[in-house]
Amino acid sequence: MFKKRVLLPFLFLIGCGGCNPTTVETSEEPSPITWEECGYEIGEHPCDFTLEDQNGDDWNLYSNYGSIIILDFSTEWCAYCQVAASEANTFTAMYEDDDVLYITIMIEDRYGTSPPPEDMIDYWVQYFGLTEAVLRGDRNMLDASGENGWPIQAWPTFFIIDREMKLHKKIQGYSSSALMLEIDNMLVEETTQDQQ
Repeated sequence: MFKKRVLLPFLFLIGCGGCNPTTVETSEEPSPITWEECGYEIGEHPCDFTLEDQNGDDWNLYSNYGSIIILDFSTEWCAYCQVAASEANTFTAMYEDDDVLYITIMIEDRYGTSPPPEDMIDYWVQYFGLTEAVLRGDRNMLDASGENGWPIQAWPTFFIIDREMKLHKKIQGYSSSALMLEIDNMLVEETTQDQQ
């Protein structure tokens, strides 16, 4: 009888060793988006936005943290915007292994209508055979002063955003060589930092 009394509490302790609440390990890392302020000056985090793409899906800027992002603000009536669109796939293919995104934001159609109609976005994508997201934007995103929106005074205007979601460069007008030079320099700088 004495042996049973000693053995039962001992078994209870062994059996309930795992009864205490345990911490559940998760593989999710904390979000890298920690800033509270945003702006449109070089070196600042641009303000987040979500726009519909050509497939009817929402495209969110901050969801692409970690990529180099080229935002191409264009209009249908702009001749140089059309040149940029005709070369966008070549540019995308050149940097596909470097996680560089080329995103077009259409602000107006050929008549200056903002936001452009959905069928105009479809036409733009099909005519130029674009494979990356083409977003339906509008003039409410813009502010020439840069205080309350993207500071755009010419078409097209490109903003390059680095992997830390900071504005790296603004380029007014289209020059494929200027865009490539900026991206190449960013990639060389990344490689140099990785080797240090």
